[in-house]
Amino acid sequence: MQEHNDHEQNPFTGMSPRMAEHLRHEVYNELTELGEMQHVMRQIEGKAHRRTRRINEHMKHCGDCLSEQIKTGMLIELSDYWRLHEQSGGGRYPKLHYQVN
Repeated sequence: MQEHNDHEQNPFTGMSPRMAEHLRHEVYNELTELGEMQHVMRQIEGKAHRRTRRINEHMKHCGDCLSEQIKTGMLIELSDYWRLHEQSGGGRYPKLHYQVN
């Protein structure tokens, strides 16, 4: 019964303190390297996210990029977008409709 209570004390790792201590003694180097790799992966993920965000922001505001996206079909013209919205039942609703939802 004591082991079950130890497991519930640390729900984030999913292991008891006794198991964590055992692993710390048996595979310390591997745990340390794994922690370092996870840290590096988070750094790389952040860098990739920032660069992707910069590219997307550029593409949203650059006339050449927008024109190319429209030509290739990645984007549709604004007038076509509004026409699709109205044809699918969209359009102007009474103010009460917005307040309810």
